[in-house]
Amino acid sequence: MSVSRISPLHVTLLVLGVLAVFVAAWPLGLGRDYFNHLARTYIQANLGSDPFLAQFYAVSFDFIPDLTMDLIVPWLSKVVGIYAAGGVTVWLAYSLAPLAGVILSKTLNGRITWLSLIGFLTVFNGSMDFGFVNYVASSGLALFGFILWIRMAPSWRRTIAFLPVGLFLVINHALAFLMFGFLVLLWELLSFAQNERGSRWRFVRQLVSLDLPAMLPALFYLGMSLRGAADLPQGVSQLYSLPAKMQTLFAATQFHNALLAAILAAAIIGFFVLALREGWIKFAPKMGWICGALLALVILVPSAIFGIWGLHLRFVAPLVILVAASVQVTPEFGSIQRRVSIGVFAVLGGAMLVNGAVQMARLDAQANALQSVLADLPEGATVLNVFSDPDVDSAFTAHAASMAVIERSAFIPNLFTNTSLVDVTPQMVDLHMPQALPAMAARLPIYAQRPAASSSNGFWSPNFADAWPERWEYLLVFSDPSFEGLKDLPVCAVSATPGIILYKTEPCTT
Repeated sequence: MSVSRISPLHVTLLVLGVLAVFVAAWPLGLGRDYFNHLARTYIQANLGSDPFLAQFYAVSFDFIPDLTMDLIVPWLSKVVGIYAAGGVTVWLAYSLAPLAGVILSKTLNGRITWLSLIGFLTVFNGSMDFGFVNYVASSGLALFGFILWIRMAPSWRRTIAFLPVGLFLVINHALAFLMFGFLVLLWELLSFAQNERGSRWRFVRQLVSLDLPAMLPALFYLGMSLRGAADLPQGVSQLYSLPAKMQTLFAATQFHNALLAAILAAAIIGFFVLALREGWIKFAPKMGWICGALLALVILVPSAIFGIWGLHLRFVAPLVILVAASVQVTPEFGSIQRRVSIGVFAVLGGAMLVNGAVQMARLDAQANALQSVLADLPEGATVLNVFSDPDVDSAFTAHAASMAVIERSAFIPNLFTNTSLVDVTPQMVDLHMPQALPAMAARLPIYAQRPAASSSNGFWSPNFADAWPERWEYLLVFSDPSFEGLKDLPVCAVSATPGIILYKTEPCTT
């Protein structure tokens, strides 16, 4: 195939294939929250057949609006294994949103534009950097939902179609459903403003009798899920802060590489600002207003609500994808500008993929090292995860101890039971604190002196590390190079690799 015959569709399929290769090669190449989500789905898949897991965990059915991996991994893991099943969801998270952008471009412009491929520069974004797999995959589903909505005229047919679609979106992730609702409401308001929905009375009747009923199952599910909001730890972050808002500038391109994220963000922002100013591109009808409103949402949204952190990161990549899909070039965009733009974005896309591969390989290697350490952990042990330094790279370590659940059916203190169907058994509540950071090595002597404390709310206890020599059987320490080990404490080292040490609390043999 000659270069001149390469189409945007060919590039789309190539990138999706490359991403599939990455996930197959490095199935554990994602950090932070991902390991925690994967451990929860492992529990769901194996709780009935694993007596060790049954001691620690239980399934508590509730209205949880954060279940993308829970819908896929437990049953798929029975066929391909837990890590491959998790990899499928990671691939979906990487792929769905930019793929939706390509299809949205076809819907709005009658063809897939080259500009819509700019959305693929957000594949490795800040939300994936933090392991927000459920949300990122669901944001792609939300964009597909938006495409379906604008392709259908207001009617009972659309209402009936979106009864299950809206419910499916909110079950996958509440924030994705809310983004979908935000987009479709703007679409309808703009359609009315442009005299596409008839009189004011007719439009109000459409909203009340057709559009609102389509969302009722989802709104009911969302409302029921708010009953558990009081169970979420509060005060995890400031509502607004300058550092958090600065972080949004790079949220669409940040993946463990600040310099590349800044270059990619500058190129994307710079191109669209210049192209709009020079008249090289124009928005499809309504989409300029919608993209502007989503930009306003990015600016205004706080960093945390109901104890859920990272809201300020969530909508930036979808915004870039929407903008890229919504514009097409004008005659003012000359051949020289086109060639330069294609060349620059092709180089940046290659750099994005190379960085993604490097970072996934690094994290996967760390996970493999952790697996080797956990091989010396007895099944059914209780494991307190520990940082040697608060500044140690938490991309891997913050929730990496969750792998002990998968590898050895262990109990860890900070599983995300507050946003899942998984809960802990009553006897483990005092050792449980979802979203908690690991204990600090320097404070272990202080924790050891404190008496054991019971949970005050019946769900968890922030004092899970107190009296650890009597309450925890093993310590899993993630260390920095200067760490000299735990000294003068009632522990002995069992296994170690650079950066990871497994200790047993006394009595122990060496």
